[in-house]
Amino acid sequence: MKVALFRGLEESPKFILGEEPIPKPGSNEIVFKVMSSALCGTDLHIIDGSLLRSAKGNWLAYRDLPIVIGHEAAGIVEVVGENVKQFKKGDRICTAPNYSCGACMYCRRGLPNLCDNRGVFGLHAPGFHAEYGKADMKSVYRLPDGIDFDVGSLIGDTLGTAYHAINRVGVQPGDVVAVWGLGPIGIATAQMAKVAGASQVIAFDVMPERLEMTKIVGIPLCINSNDLVNEELARESLTAADLAAGDKKASKIADQAVPKKIKTLFPEGVDISIEATGLDFILSQAFSATRKGGKILVVGIHSKSFALPTLALSYREVSLIGTFSHVGAESDAMIRLLEAGKIQLSPLISHYFPLDAVDEAYDLFMARKTNKVILLPDIKYAETKLQ
Repeated sequence: MKVALFRGLEESPKFILGEEPIPKPGSNEIVFKVMSSALCGTDLHIIDGSLLRSAKGNWLAYRDLPIVIGHEAAGIVEVVGENVKQFKKGDRICTAPNYSCGACMYCRRGLPNLCDNRGVFGLHAPGFHAEYGKADMKSVYRLPDGIDFDVGSLIGDTLGTAYHAINRVGVQPGDVVAVWGLGPIGIATAQMAKVAGASQVIAFDVMPERLEMTKIVGIPLCINSNDLVNEELARESLTAADLAAGDKKASKIADQAVPKKIKTLFPEGVDISIEATGLDFILSQAFSATRKGGKILVVGIHSKSFALPTLALSYREVSLIGTFSHVGAESDAMIRLLEAGKIQLSPLISHYFPLDAVDEAYDLFMARKTNKVILLPDIKYAETKLQ
């Protein structure tokens, strides 16, 4: 089978097509023909080396270059292991981004996303930028006929992360929710907040195209954070150049521009703030914008520690909540939402590439000129999308 092999960020090309044997399933595993394999921001952390370094010492140390990455896929079952009864050859499936051991305390408690031995496809085990993939049956979900493979490849990570996040923070009917960061997961999380009953969802980003995309999927209150900052600076006869130069007054104004706007619209602050950027200063804004007794959900991945405003946690009883991926028990419900049209993922897809153009796909993705990018390993399916 053909595979896209990542050779290294300094190599030219970074990816090459290689040939490997079609994998054989273990007793609890499924081998499937990959129809769609999506690129994800986590893949960028893998290829820049940061996650590869952190993977050392893991129980499955699939980290020596070249490697096959990719953890978001959908396809057709080719062969199943002897213990797999719920799937058969020809079934349409999609995958979770992670796998778990099934035996540790967290797995036994129904929290496989927190598994002591968890791994990510494409990091700790071979990924799905290939013509065929292999996954444990616990990491595979049935894909309804009405959901195309390209959208199906976004279920396990993009939708799964958003669905689990909203379950974690507990959005209630009537809640006012603010979302910072409108990448695919941020947009999906904003949609999930609305589905859960939020009376208002206010969304912030600095990229106009992301704001427009969020409006397209049904979140009308979308605001450009940079515009707010520039407006507030102008009131004090300051500019973006002052901010870039480190002017203390300009920095303070910039930090409070978004919370000030939120307090103008919702004087007590929002019930729930969702941080989906991975930027530390956004957490500071979230604390300022959240009402007493409110909640802050951290969806974005933060690479460093940050100062925690403990007075807000104590005297204002603001709750800080983390979330990671999803659990398999949530899969049926979130797929039903997608099937019913209550969540839109198709508008998030901006580009398609055949597998042999993987290097070009990642060049564009790394330049931040795309939304979701889909690799199409199957030639016949690719022809339907690349017209």
